[in-house]
Amino acid sequence: MSTTGVGIIGCGSISAAYLRLAPSFAGLDVRAVAVRLPKAAQARAAEFGVEALPVEDLLTREDIGVVVNLTIPSAHFEVSRAILNAGKHVYSEKPLVLSVAEGEALRELAEGKGLRGG
Repeated sequence: MSTTGVGIIGCGSISAAYLRLAPSFAGLDVRAVAVRLPKAAQARAAEFGVEALPVEDLLTREDIGVVVNLTIPSAHFEVSRAILNAGKHVYSEKPLVLSVAEGEALRELAEGKGLRGG
């Protein structure tokens, strides 16, 4: 079975649940976390034994194919769009976005790049 590299953007409380449960999912390997506040990413990375990166570096990592967006809801659209533009699949904590128009824009972007967003 091949392994898919996963990155997480957003290191708030919910990220601990994702990182704690990640080993339960065969074929997924969380490799890095990122957030705009480097100290928060470093703390979460140290807690779970993954790498802390700036958001831009996480998005350019070739060994990461899926990025989990755990940012605050008002940032979901911009972060998910950046993930898709980086050529990565995106999984977003709910709500996906704050408007139907933003959701349609992400769907169109993902389809145009042959990616999945959700």
